[in-house]
Amino acid sequence: MWSRLTRGGDGLPREKVDAVVRLIDRYLAEEANLRNLQSDKQTIHPRDLPPQKREALIEEIFELLKDSRK
Repeated sequence: MWSRLTRGGDGLPREKVDAVVRLIDRYLAEEANLRNLQSDKQTIHPRDLPPQKREALIEEIFELLKDSRK
């Protein structure tokens, strides 16, 4: 899976991929907390986020990706 995200070393630096994953995890954890989901079987998917949060998540991801620093 890692090679798919980084395209075998030609793609995104590991730091950026890690930052995007942490960002998505944070958004999903916040939403799961709001919905009182506590079990691993009670998971949430990014498409389950409210439209405003989904747009904010997408904007933050694009900001991370266009940042020239690693």
